[in-house]
Amino acid sequence: MSTSTPIVVAAVDLFKGSGLVLSRALQLAASDPEHGTVHVVHVTEPNIGNVKPTEIDAPDLTGYDPGAVKKLCDKYLRDFAVHEAKGSAPKIIVHNVTGAPADQIVAQAAKVDADVIVVATHGRTGLKRLLLGSVAEKVVRLAGCPVFVLREKHHHPPPTT
Repeated sequence: MSTSTPIVVAAVDLFKGSGLVLSRALQLAASDPEHGTVHVVHVTEPNIGNVKPTEIDAPDLTGYDPGAVKKLCDKYLRDFAVHEAKGSAPKIIVHNVTGAPADQIVAQAAKVDADVIVVATHGRTGLKRLLLGSVAEKVVRLAGCPVFVLREKHHHPPPTT
């Protein structure tokens, strides 16, 4: 990551791990709170089954409320400014896009010339991973910059023999 003005892409999906991603992205960008920027990317895949023939609107195509991402970002930015940055915090720009998640995350990172991408993994294994794929894994393969992959902390004791 460059030492001048950090540009961080934070991939959020409004599920478990999104808050962790936002917190870490803000910490990374806070090395220069006046100029550091967090580009929050929320990608949804089109849900053609929700579209009525006479109205095509973003929530109908994707099935989500774009305001939910902004509310989540505002909450974490306020908390960060109060608890971490003592009043100042990096700027957040929200990008709501539609398409294949990993491809859109990497494309946005290239577009803003990101220094790092922060993404969470849900830790799926087996059949769920095979059917759903791993966005984080694909982002790591495709990205043109470092990728910070996070997961919720939960240690399990090693099996006893």
